[in-house]
Parts: sequence; structure tokens; C-alpha cells
Amino acid sequence: MRFKQWTASFVFLAAAVWGGEASVFDATIPVLDMDDYFHPATHGRFVQKLHSALHEVGFFAVVNTGVDVAILDAAYEKAKEFFQLPFDQKVNSFDLSTNCQRGYVPTESPKGRDAWDCKEFFHVGRELTLEQQKRLGYWENIWPEEMSLKEPLCQLFDALGTYMVPLQEAMAEAIGEEKDLFCEMTKEGDVLLRAIHYPANPPENQIWAGEHTDIDLFTILPRATADGLELLNKEGNWISIKVPENAFIVNGGDMLENITNGEFHSGLHRVRALEKDVERYSMVLFVHPRRDDRLDPLPACIERTGGVKRYANATRIELLEERLVDLGLASEEMMRELANSGLMERLIAVGRASPKAMKKLVEAGLASPAVLEELQKISEE
Repeated sequence: MRFKQWTASFVFLAAAVWGGEASVFDATIPVLDMDDYFHPATHGRFVQKLHSALHEVGFFAVVNTGVDVAILDAAYEKAKEFFQLPFDQKVNSFDLSTNCQRGYVPTESPKGRDAWDCKEFFHVGRELTLEQQKRLGYWENIWPEEMSLKEPLCQLFDALGTYMVPLQEAMAEAIGEEKDLFCEMTKEGDVLLRAIHYPANPPENQIWAGEHTDIDLFTILPRATADGLELLNKEGNWISIKVPENAFIVNGGDMLENITNGEFHSGLHRVRALEKDVERYSMVLFVHPRRDDRLDPLPACIERTGGVKRYANATRIELLEERLVDLGLASEEMMRELANSGLMERLIAVGRASPKAMKKLVEAGLASPAVLEELQKISEE
């Protein structure tokens, strides 16, 4: 089904949610009602719509999430306070040894691109004991000394963590797997909450966030403080995402696309300033499996997508390492781990290796003969 047909199909659902006429609100992505998931009479319809949305679009919106708006508002209030601090205070919470997976990060560049985004962000993972950190291989959270950021962001993390459970149960059911498939991976996964600040009036040669896909299983985006999120639809057009008030946006990530052999789509998106003198804040939950969970394409998904394996066998940490090397956020140790993992060779075999990541390995003196050969082929094309 084409994207425009999807839009028309879900206008009526969005209107029903609002209790108004279809002409009042026109959603640009499918809109699902979380209440339908929990009601036996509508559960199957919810799962079917979720499958269609992830297969065709890679994005959908959800109303009636059950997340307390007051928790979200409190997190935004404190995040704004942090980002308004002088840079020399914010950067006290920056630590490259975490591969920018915890604490403050001044910016990043989208996968495959050299231009830097015009944004800054703060990463929060699970609050763990030292024993848990060591067992799972995760970094400790970094909290600023200049203000209290821990309580509001941890409360939001926990609220979104509860909400993500039925979503991933529905995703597993949609592809005919046991409903705890993804829950088992993520209950101790390195799920990451990102608070983002997009400053007003970015330079002419930059946008807030360049076009990219997310590396995770899926992403939850509660409502932001301003518009700007855009999706590349199947017609090749960038469209501003419009959803009902207080709806959450959910999009599939590269890991979900990998394990489903492309049955679920990781939607290409960007964030762009649409008005002058308007800054934007957003909260994003990136849902990740555990470090060594396997994300090899599932046999049933391979069969439904034509019988050919189009994605590489890989663990979560391998896919993340390739992305962080591409983004320029990886430590020397992580680059070495990626080079020794064999992932680049497996990605080359299915035509999915990042040229930018391969070039980074060359610059670090870590490229294998297969990587050098692949870059030579690319340069000759």
C-alpha cells in the first residue's frame, strides 16, 4: 500500500480519537490507539495495523499511551535548565570513554555524512549497581553537579520503559514470534534516553539533525516542544510529521530491520527548523537489546521477504559499534573491537557496510584487506 493511501486510511482514525471531523486533523503517519491493544475485541486489529505501519512506513503514532504527562513536563523543565547552562559547565558531564553513550554530548554527524548536526544532547541509561554494570558491560550514568537532573530523567525513563513493553509484545506477535522475543532482549538491554536541545536559527549550512535512520530496535518519541520532525515517504518527498496532540511517535530502527530481514522498515527522517527564533527540545527513548543478543535475520522473516537473507548475522554491540564509528563517537578501543569482530566483512557480503565507517578504520590503521578492497571498488564506481 502506498504512503498516500495510508494517510487517507488513518485520517478517520485520528478524527475518531479527537471526536471531530476528518477535515479537522490530517495525520501524516498511521495513528494507533493503545487501548485497542488491551481490548480483546480490537487486539488483533491493533497488531495488524502495527505490522502494516512498520512494513510500509516505518513510523506510526500512538494515542492513550498511559504515560503521565506531568512526568514528561518535569523532565523537559529540568532539561531546559541544563541546556541553558554555560558550555564550560555542561561539558563537565562529557566523557568520550563512554563512546558518548552517557552524559552530555555537544553534537554528532548523521550516518554516512560529514556535516555536523546543530544540536546538543544528554544521554541517560538504566541506573545500575556496580555489579550489574560489570555483568552487562554498560557504562555508569553521568550526572551534572551544577543541578539536579537525575530524578526527573530517571522518572521519565521508567515511565517510558513500562510503556515500551506492550509495544514490543505487539511487534513480536506481528511477525509470528513468541510475544516475549523482544522483551527478553530489552529487559536488561542498554535502553537509552536522550534529551535533546535544538538551538534557534541554525547556520545556513546546518540543519538540526540530518537525514538518518536509528540504529536501535525501535524509538519512542513523546511530543516535542516544537515542530520539525520530517519523514521521507515512499514517493521520495520529505513531509512534516503531524499527529494528534500528546500522541507519541514510534519508529522502527536498523536492528529491527536487520532481525526481520527488512520486513519492518527503519524510516529515514530528519529534524529541521521550520520557523525563525524558535528552539526545540525533545525526549527520545532508544530501545536496545543486551550487548551480545543476536540480531540475525529470523527464518520466518527471510521466507516472507523473498527467501533471501539480505542482512548480516550480527550482535547488538557489533551493529552499534559500526554506527558509532560512522558517527565519529567511538573510542579507539571500540574501533579496534569493530575491526576484530568480522562484522564489516559480513556487512560487505550483503552490501550494507558503511563507507564512512570503513574509511575511519583505514585512518586508524585497522582496516582488513576486505575493507580496503571494498573501498577500492566504491572509488572506481
